Amino acid sequence: MIKGRKLDHIGLAVTDLEASKAWYCDVLGFEVIGHFYADDTPAYFLKNGDTVYEMYQEDLPETLQGKVDHISFVSTDIEADYAYCKEQGYVIATNGIEAIPTFWEKGCRYFKLVSPTGEQVEFCQIL
Repeated sequence: MIKGRKLDHIGLAVTDLEASKAWYCDVLGFEVIGHFYADDTPAYFLKNGDTVYEMYQEDLPETLQGKVDHISFVSTDIEADYAYCKEQGYVIATNGIEAIPTFWEKGCRYFKLVSPTGEQVEFCQIL
């Protein structure tokens, strides 16, 4: 079951990574807790209290600029969570369980679901 999971982070696709990072830190008091690369794409993880944002740069249409890309919840067993979601017939937005070996010390594994209204909900296990 995937109910009652702790929020891991909120993913923000931004058009200017450095300016966005500076604004969240300077104006809202976030601190950088991670700076990683997925292939050649840089990403920052910023934290303020219990709130963590994953911020990465993408070329976005004007209608998508400044929007939340995904909401991520903690997984402690990504294989079991994925199997459960497949059994339930949930729409999976990723190509199965995906991995980013360059995030955090040992990487992470994740998958995303699509809600009935189209937003993406991620389950992420930091390794």
